[in-house]
Order: sequence, then C-alpha cells, then structure tokens
Amino acid sequence: MNILRKILLLPPLVNFGLGMGLIVGAYIFEVFGYYDPCPLCILQRWSFGLIALCGALMAIPGLYLAIRKVLLLMAGFFSMGGGVIAGRQIYLQHLPSDQVPTCAPPMDFLMDTLPIFEVIQTILLGDGNCAEYEWRFVFNFAEWALIFFIFLFCYNLFFLFKKQTKE
Repeated sequence: MNILRKILLLPPLVNFGLGMGLIVGAYIFEVFGYYDPCPLCILQRWSFGLIALCGALMAIPGLYLAIRKVLLLMAGFFSMGGGVIAGRQIYLQHLPSDQVPTCAPPMDFLMDTLPIFEVIQTILLGDGNCAEYEWRFVFNFAEWALIFFIFLFCYNLFFLFKKQTKE
C-alpha cells in the first residue's frame, strides 16, 4: 500500500502513465477489437496525449516550481476539455434515435474541403457515428473516458493548489 501511495503522489508519473495507457488501450481495442473511433473519440485521444505530454515535461529534473504549476494547470485544462468532449459524446449516445444527427463525411474529406475551424465545429457537434457504441463493460468507452478525465482534472487541481514542502 505504501508503494501505491508513493506512486499517486507523483503527478508526472500519473499524468504520463494514465494518458499513454489509455491511448494504448484505445489503440489495442481499435486494432484487435475492430472498433473504429469516431471523431469525438479521436479528440479524446488527443486530450489524453496532451495530458501525457504534460506529465513527461513535468518529469524533467530541475524544473522550476512555476513551470511545474503551469504544466499542472495545462494538464487540468486538457482534462477539462477532454471531459467536455466525452460528455458531448455521452449526450449523443443517450439521445432518442429520431434525434441523433446524421452521419458526417469521413474525417479526411472534412480536412481536405473545410477550413480548420469548421472541421472542429463539425466534429464537436457530433454525428451519428458518435452516438453508437458497440462495447460495454459497466460503462462504454466515452463514459470510462469521462471518469478518467474527471479524476485527472481533480488530481491535477489538487497538486496545483497543494503547498510545496521541502523533501
């Protein structure tokens, strides 16, 4: 139990480990389970990747406390953004079938034909693909992602406002 406590007190390790672990897990489900990610799922993966990047940067030795705090704030911001995206996907999944938006064109087509802000707007509005879920273990992918985003948001805010003591 003492080892688990020490690990949980290392924000660089928790942010990097959870971020990369969830991306690798999603990729394994995509490759071996043949679950194609929707655009909102891809944005959630990007959020986890940015959280992992913040964790990797926090692990740099000799980093100033102010830079560590900024990285904790950024990781919290990416957690909040990912949580909003996961919440939107959960909302779409719980809509009645007659209110689900129609399916959008593939992501490659959107990127080639629309300006970047319209692509982001189209993705965030969601489409019929984002309202489907094929896998469920107590919760589906988006609901699990939301749980991890909420945990990471609270975790990073806790360490952001925690008083630093000499070790």
